Amino acid sequence: MQGFKQRFSLVMMVVMTITVFAIGCGTTSVRGKRKLTVAASDHVGGESVGFRVAFYNLENLFDTVDGPNDDAEFLPGSESRWNSQRYQNKLNNMSKVIDSIAPDILGVVEVENAFVLEDLRKHCRSMQISPSGDTENDVRKPLGSDFEIVHRESPDARGIDVALIYNRKKFYSTGVYMTRVTLADGYATRDIMRVHLVERLTGDSLAVFVNHWPSRRGGAASAASRMAAAAALSQTLHNNPTIPANYLLMGDFNDDPEDVSITEGLNAGDAYHPIVNLAYVARAKDSTIGTLAWHTGWNMFDQIMISRSLYFANLHNHEPIVPKSTTAQDPQIQVYKRPWMLQHDGNKYDGWPLRTFAGKKYMNGFSDHLPVYTDLVLVHRH
Repeated sequence: MQGFKQRFSLVMMVVMTITVFAIGCGTTSVRGKRKLTVAASDHVGGESVGFRVAFYNLENLFDTVDGPNDDAEFLPGSESRWNSQRYQNKLNNMSKVIDSIAPDILGVVEVENAFVLEDLRKHCRSMQISPSGDTENDVRKPLGSDFEIVHRESPDARGIDVALIYNRKKFYSTGVYMTRVTLADGYATRDIMRVHLVERLTGDSLAVFVNHWPSRRGGAASAASRMAAAAALSQTLHNNPTIPANYLLMGDFNDDPEDVSITEGLNAGDAYHPIVNLAYVARAKDSTIGTLAWHTGWNMFDQIMISRSLYFANLHNHEPIVPKSTTAQDPQIQVYKRPWMLQHDGNKYDGWPLRTFAGKKYMNGFSDHLPVYTDLVLVHRH
């Protein structure tokens, strides 16, 4: 296996060090898919293209090959008895969810390496080019994929990374940048990924950030780690003039939209904030919605936030890409939650996300998180 996790050990003072490094990339291809029409005065070089953004924590998408990262839990000889069949089951289950959402931009976390992402892309029919153009019903071998994978190794001790997959018929990338977050105790966590995309038909820019902030392991003391991640992201946003006015943040933040790491660390909230947290807006209307079930109720760790300029560009100028997905006219977040993604065993976990494992028991499920998505349109502002 190539590009495996470089085991990372830092001895740090009780301060946070943030390192930002850049890696450029480029893509080719043209063609657009779903279109939303906006005022002609807002166009630059063509119609603005509607696109769907989704985020999904895949919960331990590991292959079966022993790598230098800490993957002992997901090997054929492990207690979990992870093997090729279970790996294929996981890919089938994840792709079923992704195909049901059919995003143009997909952020994912808890992936082991680039190989599992390539396997996932091959399993997603919505990402394939079929000989007839009918990706849903054409059973012949696909001709390839119109979706580009963006992946970089992170220093996380378990070897799980963040990644982005985007529709290169609609977008091309002008750069990939990683913000490294080193915590006060020297513990290495996931990098924050930033991908600069350009919409092909309009030439408008969009920066996409993929996050997987430190977990809540350790209780209240762990809050400082997420504040450190918030500070790293906030510093990148405020100190980098190359970031376009249109940007979005997505990820598993391991905090709710109302928690201080989000509301104060990022200054994200409703439309009166510089960053509009679509999850915050949704929870203000219905506090019971969430993506992760716990004994105290549903948490909304998985969130999508957009810059204020992008929010107001979409305000009252937005229609659903898929009409049945939503009836509201303003940009909003949706939790993708279907009965077949949930447990139905009549016990206290009834209605919770159906996981791959429940403790040591193999469940052949999906993830402990539910995915989120939103429909947006880029509108050029002179």
